[in-house]
Amino acid sequence: MSRMKQITIALGLAAAITGVAATLMADESVQRVDVRDDCDPATFNAAVGDGTCVGDGDTTFADFLAEVTAHQSAEKWRFNPDRISEPRNLVAHNRGGETHTFTPVKEFGGGVVPLLNDLSGNPKVAPECADPAQFGASVVPPGQNSKEFKASAGSPTRFQCCIHPWMRTTVRNR
Repeated sequence: MSRMKQITIALGLAAAITGVAATLMADESVQRVDVRDDCDPATFNAAVGDGTCVGDGDTTFADFLAEVTAHQSAEKWRFNPDRISEPRNLVAHNRGGETHTFTPVKEFGGGVVPLLNDLSGNPKVAPECADPAQFGASVVPPGQNSKEFKASAGSPTRFQCCIHPWMRTTVRNR
């Protein structure tokens, strides 16, 4: 095969791949939700256990607890965006260093960590968080991992992290 033909084929493939990627990104029925945190590995792993934080954040465990105590949440532990209109397909993308869940819940509530429930003012655990099957199916591991989810048509769909219960987003479909 001639060099010119190889270049032509390569350019054609690149154009096709770019077109497919642009089509996927332009699909307004798909919404990316960034799952964020800022855990400092040394202090989180020392306090909670090895592997709790695999990121490179700057918030120490003591500062995290102090912030949740003062504000019932930690600003850098969040879903972004926290309100979404219309999409039926969601991709939760964990940009943080901790494991999170992106759990569909009927009503927002507490999660699986009693201390964080108490500090965040969420004493009543969301039933979906207490269900091992739903909890397990909604885990989004750290390290730039993503997982796809569906929002219900009609009524709003709520998602929360069952570990950090102030991490929430609401999808409003028509």
